[in-house]
Amino acid sequence: MKNTIENIYSSAFFEVLEDEHGNAQAGFEPVLAELEAVNDALSGAPELAKELVSFCLAPGIKEEEKLAVIRSVFGKASPYVLNFLCILAQKERLGHYGRIYRNFRAKYYDKFKITPVTVTSAFALSGEQKNKLIAKMETVTSSKVELTEKTDKNLIGGVVVDYGGSRIDGSVKHRLDSLKKEIAEMVL
Repeated sequence: MKNTIENIYSSAFFEVLEDEHGNAQAGFEPVLAELEAVNDALSGAPELAKELVSFCLAPGIKEEEKLAVIRSVFGKASPYVLNFLCILAQKERLGHYGRIYRNFRAKYYDKFKITPVTVTSAFALSGEQKNKLIAKMETVTSSKVELTEKTDKNLIGGVVVDYGGSRIDGSVKHRLDSLKKEIAEMVL
């Protein structure tokens, strides 16, 4: 994994931020938020992203023109993020942006001991429920928790919690499916 494109570029960018901010999480947070916004923009408009990557890979277009387009599209980004995007365009790596971003985010989570947790419920959780879930998951993971909420009416009730490759399925749907399976096995 060390020699993958996403690891090489995310590691280099991460080292730049470490040199600038050391272990101060506050120096990394806005950069991560910007990288996420770029990722959302590119994944939310796949045709535009494809055209941008194709433009940056086109052999007949001068580097200055490519960088001008990157600066035009992402001009409101911080100098860190804008320069990083320009480097990716220059090195013809913009098409790998999603994987580079995810690798950078994983490094951020690892450095600051954060576990991303996704909770899916049939209905939106109350503030109190979220706080209790975060407290419980911080105990389970021995780390800070970054909670992402999703709703899925098919769960009927309860919650499904995904974190670090593990799943806790406390949904009513799961319980009903398990009960149905047990009854079917008993009848057969």
